[in-house]
Amino acid sequence: MKAPDLSHKELQRQAALERTGLLDTQPEERFDRYTAIASKAFKVPIALISLVDSNRQWFKSCQGLSISETPREVSFCSHAIRESEILVIEDTLCDDRFMDNPLVTEEPHIRFYAGAPLHDSDGFRLGTLCLIDRAPRTFDQNDQALLREIADCVEREVNLQVATELYQELKSSERRAKAVIEGTRIGTWEWNVQTGETVFNERWANICGYRLDELEPVNIETWLNLAHPEDQLESERLLNAHFSGELPEYDCRCRMKHKNGHWVWVHDRGQVFEWTEKGEPLMMCGTHADITNEMASLDRIQRQNTALSILNELALDPETDDNARIEKALRLGADYLDLDLAIVSEITRDVYSVRWFVAPAEAGLEQGLSFPLVDTYCSLLLGSRDSLAIAHMAKSQYRNHDCYDKFGLESYLAAPVFIRDRLYGTVNFSSPEPRAQDFSDTDITFVTLLARWIAGVIERKLSEQILNKLIEQTPGMLYQFQRWPDGHSAFPFSSPHIKDIYGVTSDEVKDDASVCFNKIHPDDLAEMMVSIERSAETLSIWNAHYRVKDGHSGWRWVEGKSSPELMPDQSVIWHGYIADIDDTKRTALALQESEAQLRRLYELSPIGIALNDYLSGAFLDVNEALLEPTGYNRNQMMSMNYWDLLPRDFESQRQTIITKLQTERRFGPYEVEIVRADGSTYPAVVRGMRIRNPSQQPLIWTLIEDISERKKIDRLKSEFISTVSHELRTPLTSIAGSLSLLSNNTVGELSPDASRLAKIAYRNSQQLTFLINDLLDIEKLVAGKVIFHLADCRIADVVSECVEGIESFALDKRITVRIGELHDTVVNVDRVRLRQALNNLLSNAIKFSFDESEVHVFTELSLTGIRMCVRDQGPGIPADFRDRIFQKFSQADASDRRSQSGTGLGLAITRELMHAMAGEVDFASEEGHGACFWLDLPLTQGHSKQSA
Repeated sequence: MKAPDLSHKELQRQAALERTGLLDTQPEERFDRYTAIASKAFKVPIALISLVDSNRQWFKSCQGLSISETPREVSFCSHAIRESEILVIEDTLCDDRFMDNPLVTEEPHIRFYAGAPLHDSDGFRLGTLCLIDRAPRTFDQNDQALLREIADCVEREVNLQVATELYQELKSSERRAKAVIEGTRIGTWEWNVQTGETVFNERWANICGYRLDELEPVNIETWLNLAHPEDQLESERLLNAHFSGELPEYDCRCRMKHKNGHWVWVHDRGQVFEWTEKGEPLMMCGTHADITNEMASLDRIQRQNTALSILNELALDPETDDNARIEKALRLGADYLDLDLAIVSEITRDVYSVRWFVAPAEAGLEQGLSFPLVDTYCSLLLGSRDSLAIAHMAKSQYRNHDCYDKFGLESYLAAPVFIRDRLYGTVNFSSPEPRAQDFSDTDITFVTLLARWIAGVIERKLSEQILNKLIEQTPGMLYQFQRWPDGHSAFPFSSPHIKDIYGVTSDEVKDDASVCFNKIHPDDLAEMMVSIERSAETLSIWNAHYRVKDGHSGWRWVEGKSSPELMPDQSVIWHGYIADIDDTKRTALALQESEAQLRRLYELSPIGIALNDYLSGAFLDVNEALLEPTGYNRNQMMSMNYWDLLPRDFESQRQTIITKLQTERRFGPYEVEIVRADGSTYPAVVRGMRIRNPSQQPLIWTLIEDISERKKIDRLKSEFISTVSHELRTPLTSIAGSLSLLSNNTVGELSPDASRLAKIAYRNSQQLTFLINDLLDIEKLVAGKVIFHLADCRIADVVSECVEGIESFALDKRITVRIGELHDTVVNVDRVRLRQALNNLLSNAIKFSFDESEVHVFTELSLTGIRMCVRDQGPGIPADFRDRIFQKFSQADASDRRSQSGTGLGLAITRELMHAMAGEVDFASEEGHGACFWLDLPLTQGHSKQSA
């Protein structure tokens, strides 16, 4: 038995069969009628309408046979669809292909077969109308002609089914489009640019609070009377740019006056769809969408980002002068809130004192200026831990307060400053001018957080003052002693009482401690050095008694005790004290300033941070930025381990993270779903590193960045692109078709000028179609919805077709495209998609080439693949852009005035297309000397590698 061969267009044939929708459907009388006629006309026991599927033949209609399908490898019909002519087997036992076929040797014992292929409207052979007999017989030309006529009738039924479904799909699409317009509540308009006549729908008027009949009669003046005067110039500029062809469409965000007197934001978009014979815009249509809430949200987000940026800047400021840091915070806050006065006050009983301020010179403020508390706006805050916001004092509930009569401030925003849970004072911003709008929640939150940050700075400053006073009163020496691996040592810090112990000043030993060792008794020096060495090796508490001479008296016994710490540079620093043995008082160890600073940065970080035990994964510490999105309180989190925050399906990556930590001491970034306390999840990017604390315990620092907002914005952008692309595509297809008819003189001879303008308009409509297709392509590619029809094709043919198709574009740009060496190799790809990818590279090369230069196209062959290269003589790829070149919407010049148009999607689409066809895209470039982009594809097995 010989199995039937497959056609090189088998994938396309299979797709055509699936489009009929006939497979696995119920029997239908319209098909059964023809098999019955055939059975009677030819006096055969079996007549079938057989559809050849990928691995079976399925019977849509069956006369004389009880089964509904057979395997394809034994089917006669698979042989019949190889050609368009009728396949006749008068005696199967005399045919080598079928004599041992199971359908011949067993039931139904086929001895005679005649099959007429059934074609769809595109010529694909979907199956057969076939006759079967259990005895051999002859089948002459008249019999074949009659069978062909019956088969043609069956073909018409098949194609009628496809045409009917297409019509229903078009009607459904029209209904969906209408429902989208109505469902999205978008206003529509149509404008005769030459006469000013306009047509608006009811929603257009509703956006501004009117009924349409309230605005009638309507014309272009109706829009001009409602539009904000400040937006009309920009609208006119964009219209003229569209009319001149600089912009493919009119797209403007502007304000319109509502019937109630306020302004609403609208997204006004439109396009000219008809031009006069002189090439002037005639008819234009478009949409109005109410984006007031969107613009308000955008403004709120921008305000939040600005506030967060200010707080981050303050948190990371390296400035060590606390006075300068607080004044900077006040200045940034005043600029952000657009208020003239900014003050940090201190409240002592009934007195309000100015401690830091930023104000105009004429305000008359000075540091230390005091007022009775009862006369100040801050008195309104007493007894509350909340902020106070007054946008217009004259209209507020506080307008009769004495502070208004005394200071006359109209706008005021303040937050209390608490230090160690005690009211220190306030941070307040004010102005003698009222605000047009109330302070937003973002403004109030910003001032509240700023007050907390200032409270931290003041608390540290007060702590330092207290510490210095304590150090001055401590009878003995507090110190930090540091020793490096090379034996060098110093006292980075020592209290003034070092003079009482060693007879030297702090400055004398800040960089070199050897002078102190010279003052130790010779009998005690060796033992003390051994104790220091032992403490450094084991990081154990150092404690020693020894004798010193201060230069003013004899030897005195002193006691030293300190705790060692291993530093990143492998030096050891001891924190401790040295005191006279006769003076047994001990003073507290110096506070470690660096740890306090790190703790503040840790708590203020907007990114979640966790410290975990490396071996168990248990949480040792977390910041508020991690607790907030997860919904856990600190006690709950501290009873969990790191893996409790990750979903169950992340288990597969757990070993990868552990391996990374072991080998590279870090992992990530990974994008994962973090599990909240309520079981829901949110997206985050996690990364971490392994460290050891001073006691050599292995720990993991992990950053967990909540990217919910970023994901939301990406999703909104994708939905926006999809909606815009689909709504533009239908009218654009109509416009392009009309322009094609005009430019080809199909509807009548045009004047040369009119014909030229029609062709220009047609080319521009085609370009816009390409842009829309780019948007749809990238959306489908990323979603995995693009079907690739892979088939063998020759590389040389694809290159030649692409170069020929883009030749006119190159001539317009005064660029010469030259074809170099092409290898006549065969690859298994989707030919249309490969051309799309190569066209993207050619289009970019032409667009970015200098005038009168050349673009070279050639191929390079290797043992495993073929490379299609496009080299230009343009400016090359900027170094800072190369990492982003294949990202969506990426362009080297992202400014509003970039010299080359485009969506920035071409290379992103090309990469997705090549990956889908087991290929790759890459480039090489030297800035200022052009670029070479290439497409790599694997070779089809068995094809020769020849040069053309």
